[in-house]
Amino acid sequence: MDKKIVIDTNLFLDDSNIIFKLSKEYDKIVIPITVLKELDECKYKQNLSYSARNAIYSILQFKKEYPDKIIFTITHGSLESNDIDILNATKAENAELATKDISMSIMANSLGLNTKLHDIVMNGLFNPYIYIKVDDLYEFTFLQKYEEENYNKILDLFGNSINPNAWIFIFILNEDSVQYIYANNPLTSVLERIDNNPKYRKLKLENNTTIKALDEYQICSFYALHEAPNVLLTGKWGSGKTLLGTAYAISHSSRKVFITRPPIGINHKYDIGFMPGDLHEKMLGWFAGFMSALYYLYANTRGQNKGGISYDYVKDQLFKDKFEALPINALQGMSLLEGDTFIIDEIQLVDVNYLSMILSRSNNNSKIILLGDLSQTYNVVRPSESGLLKLLRTLPHKSLAYVPLQKSYRSDLLEIADKLQDKTLG
Repeated sequence: MDKKIVIDTNLFLDDSNIIFKLSKEYDKIVIPITVLKELDECKYKQNLSYSARNAIYSILQFKKEYPDKIIFTITHGSLESNDIDILNATKAENAELATKDISMSIMANSLGLNTKLHDIVMNGLFNPYIYIKVDDLYEFTFLQKYEEENYNKILDLFGNSINPNAWIFIFILNEDSVQYIYANNPLTSVLERIDNNPKYRKLKLENNTTIKALDEYQICSFYALHEAPNVLLTGKWGSGKTLLGTAYAISHSSRKVFITRPPIGINHKYDIGFMPGDLHEKMLGWFAGFMSALYYLYANTRGQNKGGISYDYVKDQLFKDKFEALPINALQGMSLLEGDTFIIDEIQLVDVNYLSMILSRSNNNSKIILLGDLSQTYNVVRPSESGLLKLLRTLPHKSLAYVPLQKSYRSDLLEIADKLQDKTLG
C-alpha cells in the first residue's frame, strides 16, 4: 500500500520546498484543492504573497517532475471550514497529515488520523564545522599551513569532507577537547592552523583594549573577519556576535562603519509610537547592541564635563565618530566604496528580497558583516520569507564565510531563557 501524506497550507507557506522534502519519505503527495485555493488567496495578501507564489510554483514543478507521485483531490466538507475539507481529503486517501497547526493536529487525531507535526523547517542548512578525532587521522603531519602541492594532498586525505570552495573549520579532537583548529581558505587554496596564531586569538583596539577569543568558535570568527571578504556571524543571545563584529570593524576601518538593522519590534503590542528627535536620535534606540558593545570596549564613560553638564562619551561622541547609522529602507541605490565596512544586525528579521538587495551593495574591496540568530525571529518573519534561512541553504560560497557561535557568556539566567523557548515544555 502506498504511503501517502497530505500537506497543510501553513506548511507550504513556511517552506515552499516541503513537497520535495516529504516526497523522500512518502510514495504519494496528496494536495486537496482547498489548499490550492488558500494559496491562491494568499497571493494577494502583502505579508504572504511571496510565500504563496513560491509554494504554487513548487507544486507546479513537482507535478512536472513527479507526475505519478502527486494526487489532487476534491472533497465536500463544511462550506465554512477549509480545515474540514483538508481533513476529509486525508481520511478519504487513507493518508497522514503534515501540518504546523496544533489545533489541526488535534482535530485530525480525534478522527483517527495520523499527523506529522512540524515546527520551522530547519533542514538543508550549511554547517562549516568538521569534527575529527586525532586518532582517526593518518598521514596528517600537523603542518602550520598546507598549500600548493601539500594542499591538494590534504584534500585527498579528507576525501569529500572539505569543499575547496567553502570556508571550512576543522576541529581535531583529543578525546572530547579541541587540540587543533584548521581553516580552509577557498580564495588562496590554503589550509591553515589557526588556534596557535595570535592574530586569530585577540583583537587590539586604539585605547589599548584587547578582546580575546573565549572559545574555539570565536577563534574561527576572528579568522573569518580577518581573511574573508564578507562574514556571517550567528549565535544565540550572549554569544558575542555583535561585540566581535563591532570590535573588528572599528579596529580595522579608518572610516566610519556603516550600520543598520531592521526597525522591527518583536510584537506590535509593545510599540510606543512616534519617537521625537532627528534621524540619529530616532534610530539610536534600535542600535542598543552596538551601544552595549562600545560601553564594554571603552568602559563606563558616563559622567560630567568641566562645565558640570552631564556627558556620555560613548553615546554623545564615540558612537557618532565611529558609526554612520543608515535606515535599512534607504539602502536602495547605495554602493559601498573601497575600504568601506557595513554591519547589518538582527539579520534574521530581514526578508529574502531585502537581504538580496543588501548583499548587492558591496564591491570587491568592501566588507559586509551580517549578524543574527535564526531562533530569534519571534514569528515576525515567516521561514519561507526569511533571508537568513535561505542564505544558510544557499551557502557555501567563497565570498562569504559563515561562523555559527556556539557558546553564551551572559549570566546563568540564560539557562532559564533557553528553557522558556523550549516548545516541548508546557
